[in-house]
Amino acid sequence: MKKLTALLLSLCMVLTMACATALAEVKTASATAEGFGGGNVTVTLSVDGDKLVNVEIDATSQTDSIGGAAAKVLAEQMLANNSVEVDGVTAATVTSDAVKAAAAAALAELGLTNADLAKVEAAEKETYTDLTCDVLVIGTGAAGGAAAMAAAEAGAKVIAIEKLATIGGTSAMAGGGIAAPESSEQKKYGIEDTCEAYVDLWVEYNHNEYFREDSGMDEDRIRFVVGQAAGLIDWLEENGFEFGRPMSFDLIEGVDRFHYASNGKPTDLLYAKNQELGVEYWMETKATALLTDENGNCIGATVEKDGQTFNIYAKGTVLATGGFGNNQEMMERFTPVDAAQVAYFYGSAGQTGEGILMAEDIGAAVYEKGARLGMSYVVGDGTNAELTSLGGPWSQAPIVDNTGVRFVNEYCHSLNYPSLIYRHAAPYYCIYGSDREDYAAILANNVDDPAVTSADTLEELADKLGFDKQAFLDCIAVYNAAKDTGVDAAFGARVDFMNFATVGPFYAVQIAPQYTGTIGGVVTDTSAQVLRADGTAIGGLYAAGEASNGALYDLVYMSGSSFLNALSMGRIAGENAANQQ
Repeated sequence: MKKLTALLLSLCMVLTMACATALAEVKTASATAEGFGGGNVTVTLSVDGDKLVNVEIDATSQTDSIGGAAAKVLAEQMLANNSVEVDGVTAATVTSDAVKAAAAAALAELGLTNADLAKVEAAEKETYTDLTCDVLVIGTGAAGGAAAMAAAEAGAKVIAIEKLATIGGTSAMAGGGIAAPESSEQKKYGIEDTCEAYVDLWVEYNHNEYFREDSGMDEDRIRFVVGQAAGLIDWLEENGFEFGRPMSFDLIEGVDRFHYASNGKPTDLLYAKNQELGVEYWMETKATALLTDENGNCIGATVEKDGQTFNIYAKGTVLATGGFGNNQEMMERFTPVDAAQVAYFYGSAGQTGEGILMAEDIGAAVYEKGARLGMSYVVGDGTNAELTSLGGPWSQAPIVDNTGVRFVNEYCHSLNYPSLIYRHAAPYYCIYGSDREDYAAILANNVDDPAVTSADTLEELADKLGFDKQAFLDCIAVYNAAKDTGVDAAFGARVDFMNFATVGPFYAVQIAPQYTGTIGGVVTDTSAQVLRADGTAIGGLYAAGEASNGALYDLVYMSGSSFLNALSMGRIAGENAANQQ
């Protein structure tokens, strides 16, 4: 018995030592690289011999629904391929490059290169064949998610395709506020509001000095969409959305009508519900053409995935493909701004407009007088995180044009955006003194950035930038006077928000308009059906969201209206597509 016990103890010791040796062979290292917006991405690799056994990516500094989601995809790819040299994720190029650079650096910390990792034979690619469904939804943002949910609720077999590796598009990057007057949530909290009040505000701000009579803006359509708001909130709550007390947006007049989901992003909540409802999602699947029958009705789409082309046939097809902000050719065609004027696009990389063009190819009418859907300004080229923080979305400094003249209330909302983008006096500058120590430190640390010009005096600053010196000095004097008078005599900016420039050295930081999307798209009616130029409907084809928002705006975007439009018209599109015979 003693011999048996000793033998067992010896065996346990051998096994323990073997396990310890195995564990000791796993080496771990971390490295960091700069990602989107100057934020760092950290990759931690665990390697056992020539095999990756764990990949952890900290991308918390990146946009959660884009860069963050891409990081998860990249980690899975690295483990599956036993390689840090994997394909980047479309729409998250900067984050992807940072992850791959950090991963390579982590390998180097271990004295390895990617060539030292064992090669994995590529899995045989799946062969795709044509598919059939009741409703095909192209795009997975707010409009696409709502369309899929409504169609599935109506009992339809739904396929939703997304050309990117992550769901959500620009909707996933947005704040998620839904402007919804007369909602049950407002009534719960005793908030008095009317649809007409919101419509009046919406129309009023679009009818500014830059208003275009031929833009396509339709007050009746605005009134129709706003009229869907209360029912939309109830429908979303029935499907898992949880809303708290509605909020106001203090940059514009109005009441507490902004509804934010407290339990997640709208696109994530829609995706979760659609999974429950059995919606079939196809990621990294791009629609390339719409299919039609002999009568010109839409019967689905041709798509591409993994280098293969196949068709998805559907009784009803919903275009929820977003706008065209990332398509320079379409921007030059549809937006009235001089193409040479600098402006930065900050929406989803997937906003390339092909959904609009595919519909046009089969006879859809489009809004020719489009516009940039703008929200803010960006400092410099947007890659210097410190400088960008000075501007935020709303600049805390006087803004002047290229003559040195101030022209806008800097406590600014997108309602004031046309004052910036359509005033042809670019470039624009924020003017800073050294009055605020925190800002002064950032500026002094970035004097070599091409966007920054510094001088000991305002006069010298004007000379360096070629301003109209006296006009510039007068504008800054009026701005600074508010420090004592408590009133911005020029534009009525909130004095508690103003950042005075009275102490040198002084800085001018170049800024540019920043836009998140576009206004325009295909023409639809209130049933979300896509129309031809003669006003007849293209059977089987519907559109919602930014792919068809030209009836809602001239040049001015109204806060909270994008999600309201996308979700309400997406819902209508999905319901009607499901009932398509």
